[in-house]
Amino acid sequence: MPTRNNRTSVIQSMKLFRDVPDSICREMLGSARPRDFKRGDFLFLAGAAASEVFLLTSGRVRIIQANENGEEVMLRIDPPGELIGSLEKNLQGTRNSTAEAIEESKTLLWDAQTFETALNRFPILERNLQQILEQRICELGQRFCEVATAKASSRLACELVRLLKQIGRKRNGQSEVKIPHEWVAEMAAMSQFTVSRFLAKWERQGVVSVRRGTVTIRNYDGLRRLCQPSRQPVI
Repeated sequence: MPTRNNRTSVIQSMKLFRDVPDSICREMLGSARPRDFKRGDFLFLAGAAASEVFLLTSGRVRIIQANENGEEVMLRIDPPGELIGSLEKNLQGTRNSTAEAIEESKTLLWDAQTFETALNRFPILERNLQQILEQRICELGQRFCEVATAKASSRLACELVRLLKQIGRKRNGQSEVKIPHEWVAEMAAMSQFTVSRFLAKWERQGVVSVRRGTVTIRNYDGLRRLCQPSRQPVI
């Protein structure tokens, strides 16, 4: 059973609590309550009242939006340490996205009013939250630019590099991204067939190795080079 000091040390390593004094961290821990989710559970649904804020402490959660036709688009996959719920709401105070646990996940939860009060009391928390928001906007802008201007192979390589930084894991001394190909296709704005075609080609070149639901990066520098549009053939 982790002690309060251990839990404080853990959350201080997370973006929201970067440079936050111990006393504030302990107070925030005291006002939070834990909630666990099984794989496939929803933390919240689009259209619901934005009444809670979650800090993911273990597991992974995907954030999804749907268009007017009900077709889903995956915005991102959040790893441990990410704040979920404060940024997925519209001006009317309802959710504009859905959050689904894609593996067993643990969270710390605050009701929205308590969280807003803490932001007002502790400017350092508000500063960190603003930085998180700016980072996510920057990432969305970068992805939009890639979709609008980059060739498919470059978009896919850039998405794998991004996913590796966000949810990559070490296994047998190599970095891997555990994610279904169809999800990679959604995030890179291309067909699953195209994703599989490029991954098969890169596997022959020794850049990646592929098994069902997992991409292992064998040559990171080679993958980074594939992000460069000038090196890509016309499709």
